Amino acid sequence: MNPRLQRAALLIDQDRTELAEKELAAVLAEDPENPAAHSFKAMCLLERERYDDAVEAAERGAALGPNRPFSFYVLSLAWLRRRHYDKAQSFINEAISLDPEDADYRAFSGKIACVQQQWEDALESADAALAIDPEHVEALNLRAEALRKLGRSDDAQPQLQEALRLNPDCSETHASLGWNYLDQGERRKAEEHFREALRLDPESEWARLGVVETIRTYNPLYRPLFRYFQWMQSLGGRGRWIVIIGAYVIFRLMKTVADTNPDLQIWLFPLIIAYVFFALTTWIGQPLIDVTLRFHPFGKLALSGDERAASNWVGGFFLGAVLSVIAALFISSVFWMWMLFFLLMLLPLSLMFNAEKPQPRKMLAFYTFALGACGLLGLMLLSIVPAPPEGAKTIPPLRLLAGLMFFAFIIGGVGASWIGNIMRSITWKK
Repeated sequence: MNPRLQRAALLIDQDRTELAEKELAAVLAEDPENPAAHSFKAMCLLERERYDDAVEAAERGAALGPNRPFSFYVLSLAWLRRRHYDKAQSFINEAISLDPEDADYRAFSGKIACVQQQWEDALESADAALAIDPEHVEALNLRAEALRKLGRSDDAQPQLQEALRLNPDCSETHASLGWNYLDQGERRKAEEHFREALRLDPESEWARLGVVETIRTYNPLYRPLFRYFQWMQSLGGRGRWIVIIGAYVIFRLMKTVADTNPDLQIWLFPLIIAYVFFALTTWIGQPLIDVTLRFHPFGKLALSGDERAASNWVGGFFLGAVLSVIAALFISSVFWMWMLFFLLMLLPLSLMFNAEKPQPRKMLAFYTFALGACGLLGLMLLSIVPAPPEGAKTIPPLRLLAGLMFFAFIIGGVGASWIGNIMRSITWKK
């Protein structure tokens, strides 16, 4: 291999992409048709999030080296980063067909399945990689993650222990062990491995999330929610929608039965209230628990900027709802509407802060702001414009407008949860 290409490959492994690009520019100046140089250039561009240019460079490398499996691996990597999973899978399959005995390509195929939460396929690819190289650390980690997501945490443990024996300084293995211990309820061991993963790789987002989730689960109120999130993740996209829609249909049936059968209300209303409470908690539970993490010596450092902002806003509006209840009980019943305003705003606020790139966060922020302005203006008009006298046949236009605005706010607030579920089910391309 060209010495400059060797240096570029080493620099890429060291995350020194700017220096690597300089070496690659020199190689391409001498040999513009060098397929490896184009592939390495694509890897550098991916680190700089220049996805279109990276795909173009990777395609150039594959075109110039149609018999080089590495070129197709890089092209698969480029499409995976852009979340075009079908294309990523097709190109890694091409790399595997060119070199069926490369465990790295088999493991990467499993990674694509893992990202799509196709755990059985991920397990199959991991097994294929381990059949070639039984000491392949990435494949061991991948197999353990697939087993964990399939509800087989006990079976995943030996895989992770073996991976740790082979490479004690692998941050990914420590993070995987942390999540596995967390699933088993061993929070102290989980936290120990997450901290070690962060020591080895301070930029590991997976380990940081693990630390935050571990500290959250010390709160007994959050543990059932954590179990619910883990269970929902194991179902896959279609399974989650079946649960969400099925629960909503059951809720509507219970409400209809309660409305038409007064004798059953005493039994059904607690279930209806429990459903509403749990549905609301799935959206605002994490940011509310994060308010308490702000006072935790390590938790406050582990929270990301978005998580801190979400805890501020959601915590503030939740406090507003609590104060409104107190005011409604002791001052005026009009504050029940303010309580409803604060509670419904929690949903779009959580939706906005939960959005990740490349989800349209600006659009969600506009939606949240517009919804809040609509509800607030409607409430203010209802407070200012007097209600028509009893028996009046017409409603003052401003009060009618205020009522319509607040009704639209209610619909938009409740609908935010459905918007969030739809967004979670969409694969957002980069």
